[in-house]
Amino acid sequence: MTTDDHKAITIEEYERLLPTMRSVRESNDVATVLTSDEYFSVVNKPDTRPAFWKFSDVRATLDRLAEEPLREAERRFCTTVNADTGELVGATPFIFIGWQLIHPGEEVPPHRHNSVAIYHMLAGSGYTAVQEAGGEWTKFHWEQGDTLACPAWAYHAHYAEGDQDTLMYVVQDMPMLAASRTLFWEEPLGQEHIRQMVTGTSPSWSITRDKDGADAHGD
Repeated sequence: MTTDDHKAITIEEYERLLPTMRSVRESNDVATVLTSDEYFSVVNKPDTRPAFWKFSDVRATLDRLAEEPLREAERRFCTTVNADTGELVGATPFIFIGWQLIHPGEEVPPHRHNSVAIYHMLAGSGYTAVQEAGGEWTKFHWEQGDTLACPAWAYHAHYAEGDQDTLMYVVQDMPMLAASRTLFWEEPLGQEHIRQMVTGTSPSWSITRDKDGADAHGD
């Protein structure tokens, strides 16, 4: 699957495609039938063990990322993952925990995703611009200890002010949406950049990377 496979089409293009579409009249190769015994033998998943992260380990990773040049400022983060969650890649099966570092004067440009995002400010000061229901934008000014819950599919952008780094603790339901293949992002800003986050459609989420994951600046 490539990005072009899910490109938007007009009704005229659809009507031209309809007569030549491939037809399927029998069960295909991914369609299986399981008895109840067979189903419940595979639907049961192993439990996850408690996961415990020392902040010193997180901080070491963030300090290394802090040396990245400004072009990486739109995402300077790491995530804490419980290995027992497997392909879900979460702190728990359905919950993502991220740590985001923003230097003073930097911004995370406007973007949106259909995962809810809860931001707790561990350090720094600044504001987050959020598009609320109805289209109105609001600046939420935060400092250490404040929390912002950003609704799903709401445009938002972060701006770090003051004279110290901003450190955000971020919680999202991203693994749940990714598991159901319903995770969507729009980044950078623009309807043409809306994409379903499934294999083959979005090799890199970063606006500083090209479609192959290489540095778009050529460095």
